[in-house]
Amino acid sequence: MKTFHWVPREGMPSSVSPSVTTIKFGDGYEQRRPTGLNHQLINFQPVFRITSDNSRTALEAFLVEHGGYKAFLWRPPKYNRTIKVVCREWSVTDNVTYSDFSCKFEQVIA
Repeated sequence: MKTFHWVPREGMPSSVSPSVTTIKFGDGYEQRRPTGLNHQLINFQPVFRITSDNSRTALEAFLVEHGGYKAFLWRPPKYNRTIKVVCREWSVTDNVTYSDFSCKFEQVIA
């Protein structure tokens, strides 16, 4: 499994949307339970600023190689461990001296 080594810009948003199963009963009562053991996976939206053509080509090739379905290893800033993620979506904004890659990384288990 390959490791993603680019460092995102400051201010990266992250979110958690716990997976919960809910059963509704009469009179407004409901029962909730987590869906599976790993029901609180994290989503990240990093932006990578690339200033050279070689780095731009390498980053784009890495994302294309994984094709939105292959997981890779990544260590988010301020996290003390490496996690498995997939990047199902990314966009590129080209400027005169740099390119910004806006990605959506989703934590996965397998």
